[in-house]
Amino acid sequence: MNPANAVNLDEDTLHKEARAWVSRLKTSSLTSRQARELRRWCGRSPSHAAAFAHAREMWDATPQDREQWLREAKLMKKRGHQPLRRALLGGLLVGGGLYLLAKPPLQLWPSLADLRADYRTGAGEQRRVQLMDHVWLDMNTRSRLNVSDDPHLGRVVALLDGEVEVRQSERSASVATVFAGVGSIQTFNGRTNIRYLNGQTQVTCLSGSAQVDVGGQGYRLGAGEQLVYGRHAISSVQTVAAENLPSWRQGRLAFHEQPLSQVLAELNRYWAGHLILRDATLGSVLVSFAVSLDNLPEVLEVLQQVYGVQVMCLPGGIALLSRA
Repeated sequence: MNPANAVNLDEDTLHKEARAWVSRLKTSSLTSRQARELRRWCGRSPSHAAAFAHAREMWDATPQDREQWLREAKLMKKRGHQPLRRALLGGLLVGGGLYLLAKPPLQLWPSLADLRADYRTGAGEQRRVQLMDHVWLDMNTRSRLNVSDDPHLGRVVALLDGEVEVRQSERSASVATVFAGVGSIQTFNGRTNIRYLNGQTQVTCLSGSAQVDVGGQGYRLGAGEQLVYGRHAISSVQTVAAENLPSWRQGRLAFHEQPLSQVLAELNRYWAGHLILRDATLGSVLVSFAVSLDNLPEVLEVLQQVYGVQVMCLPGGIALLSRA
């Protein structure tokens, strides 16, 4: 057999197995044993994890193919094809834990995707990773990324979720490349903040310069400039006011006339627990304040004293917010 054909055959089998797992996951309840087997299968290699993630996205994006997937899965089962028996890594899931690990309620513990990342941070955690000589990544809270070597680009970063600041000394001759969402960012001799959340990427050049490539177009950013892009839209390059520049690297969060719902969404990325808005009408209230990351509970005092929000604190860092 031609080696190239062997590779294709292996890839075909891999994706069939991934589709079979997603079909089972979406149409029936997994037993604890099956949940452990799926965890082992995803852990066999980055390719397995990526195939499962892709299949899960395609199930939602192409409902017209689901019947074919189900027939394919039944055929594999009928032939006795059980790749999970060969998995090498130990399982982490018990009972009905697969769903809880894949989608932790209120983000109270790491997800399956978190555990597969090369580097990750938890709520309120920040971390520095040296990418190469004179180039560092500062990871913000609840972020995850993978690092690999590309024969053409050198060391590259895949920002899977969250926020990083790329920092390069002036002595650096290297170019850092970060893939985030549907685009890529290259940074040069300075600091660039890259935020990728909910399918949207925000690139803010703080010093030096950055090159953003998305949708076949290239955009050059200088200090104080920002570009936002997603799967279906790209903003123009904007100049960012000093008070709106990312401030987490200075150990603080600042909000200026922002809806409370957006503020809470941002705070929940740092909060070891969860802030829950019980009254939806409060979400549109505009708030302005700054808080130190070392003293986040002060937020509750500000909301109570300045904005008249009633706060009920529960165990586990959970707080319920409603009108007084």
